[in-house]
Amino acid sequence: MTVTREQEIWAMALWVDREHGEDAERFIAERVLHFESQGDSGGQELWMNVARRYVELRDAIMTEPN
Repeated sequence: MTVTREQEIWAMALWVDREHGEDAERFIAERVLHFESQGDSGGQELWMNVARRYVELRDAIMTEPN
């Protein structure tokens, strides 16, 4: 089975959530800023995409019925 780029980004968002918990947003922001400071637009774009998926993930978790 081939993994798509979209699946990789979702996997990264899930990993960040599991590994960093309450500090996940800070971790993602640090990654974005790191790549921005290095002039690496590809890395910055990747982590911005992870940030978007992470927000979707957190929103979905928050709206799940108990």
